[in-house]
Amino acid sequence: MNKPLPKHNPPPPETSPAADRKADRRGYLFGLLMAVGSAFGFAAARAGILGGLSPAELVLMRFGVAGLILLPFLIRWGLPTLAGIGWRRGLILALFAGPLFAILQMGGYAFAPLAHGAVIAPATVTILSTIAAGLFLGERLGPAHIAGAVLVVGGVLLVSWDGLATSAAGGQSWIGDLMFFASSVLWVGFTICLRHWRLDALRATAVVSVLSLAVTVPGYLILMGGERLMSLSFMALAAQGVMQGALMGVLTLLAYGRTVALLGVSRAVLFPATVPAFSILVGIPVVGEVPNATQIAGLVLVTAGLLTAIGFFNWLRRR
Repeated sequence: MNKPLPKHNPPPPETSPAADRKADRRGYLFGLLMAVGSAFGFAAARAGILGGLSPAELVLMRFGVAGLILLPFLIRWGLPTLAGIGWRRGLILALFAGPLFAILQMGGYAFAPLAHGAVIAPATVTILSTIAAGLFLGERLGPAHIAGAVLVVGGVLLVSWDGLATSAAGGQSWIGDLMFFASSVLWVGFTICLRHWRLDALRATAVVSVLSLAVTVPGYLILMGGERLMSLSFMALAAQGVMQGALMGVLTLLAYGRTVALLGVSRAVLFPATVPAFSILVGIPVVGEVPNATQIAGLVLVTAGLLTAIGFFNWLRRR
């Protein structure tokens, strides 16, 4: 009697250097998409404010459009459980990356020029994320992180100097700078939660967008009124719907989540380091704001600090 052949169970797939490199390339691609998308979103927000829109309209367009785009996905994955993420974690994510974050980030442009938000927000996100990764995720912080933080702080002060030391922008640039910094603190919380909970980027984005939609639409109608919305230019609102809703609210947020998942926090924060340069370059033709010499010096210092903090120069030496 022939004995049955033993079942063959293939070994579980193992990671290989080639697979790791492929994941890294995907992470870098998503990170670049996040950086370029953020730059255009920052420039569009500043242009919208200069064009007569209020921060409330920008937030409404961001989450109104993003929430409607992602609502069918969330229903498919399970609305009662928020796609398996759960209400506690979903509400925490929405607190960090939802309406409060958006109103601080975009509202800052009512007080400060594009160069301030383009440098202060990404710079503080990168440095604070690196520090938080060491404190909460066990990632080691070395001298490069500390040196980079010092350079970034110096660069941020240079960028904000005209608003702090003069009466530029009616003497209120510092208000916008504080709003940019506060939005960065919230974004760091979102970054750490994504990594700590190992959440799927698209599901997390859908949860944040839909929960924010449920808050921003009735909130806007109660506080601002439908008459205000009807009096605004349809083309201006549509443009912000594309830039703030589809680009910033969906594509950029999704790309950032994938970058964190593929590269980890300490490498993913490389890409906010590139946002200031992209934003200022985009902002020159979009809003006509050319940075002065002090702001350019601050931009260079911030970029050097960010690259130092993430170990870019050490990597170059090793190469």
